[in-house]
Amino acid sequence: MERGRGGIFLYDDAGKPGSLQMVVLLSSSGSAFPVLSGPYDDGGPDTMLALQGLRGSRTVRFWHPSACVGASEHVAALISALHWKEALAVEYDSMNIQPGTYGLSGTPDAPGIRAPVSGIAEYRRALPADLDALYPLAAAYEKAEVMTALHAFDPVACRATQAKNLKTQLVYLATMHGRVVARAQTNARGWAFDQIGGIFVDPEFRGLGLGRGVVDALVSDIAARGRGVSLFVKKSNDVARSLYLSMGFSVSRDYRVSYFA
Repeated sequence: MERGRGGIFLYDDAGKPGSLQMVVLLSSSGSAFPVLSGPYDDGGPDTMLALQGLRGSRTVRFWHPSACVGASEHVAALISALHWKEALAVEYDSMNIQPGTYGLSGTPDAPGIRAPVSGIAEYRRALPADLDALYPLAAAYEKAEVMTALHAFDPVACRATQAKNLKTQLVYLATMHGRVVARAQTNARGWAFDQIGGIFVDPEFRGLGLGRGVVDALVSDIAARGRGVSLFVKKSNDVARSLYLSMGFSVSRDYRVSYFA
């Protein structure tokens, strides 16, 4: 079997219609996405036993992972059950702001999240025509936050991804004296929440509140549509974690991306 076939695997309790409690997606790109619920959410012994049933699938046996993404307990359980050999793991906090709570300054749900942002920059939604100006930030972000020792930066793919995002996602930028100096965007859009990411400030302009300003512009747009906001931030990034917490985001659970050689 060629790598890249993959598939979606579902698990439910026999004799209980509608009891779907596990979904494991093995994508054509080599990424695995386990989503477990109910008694299997904690990744404990029962979870391991259920996931080991995947080893009976010829598709699973011949599928080769490049990454496994999900809640930390879910990722750890799947890797262990299938005996995958992890080369590198990056730990994240999953954070969110519930719909209808952003901008409620001084309330328990969102204390002080609309603190004034310095007026030294202009914030606006980016257009496809901004691609050339945004690309340097997109490339710098990928090199700093996405690439690992196992990956090589691909400028063509990076530019193509930014061009696609400008057409399909919400992308906001900050400018100073006509220069694009910060970016924030949505990466995925669900039923009730938008996931944001790609947040990056030109190193020459850090410390001026631009990160807060561009995130505020993006989140305000999302909140005005009646939607919630989620994001993932590396546990090692204390500056970013502090910023998001101060803006009203709360930590929902541990998240993990595991990579394989």
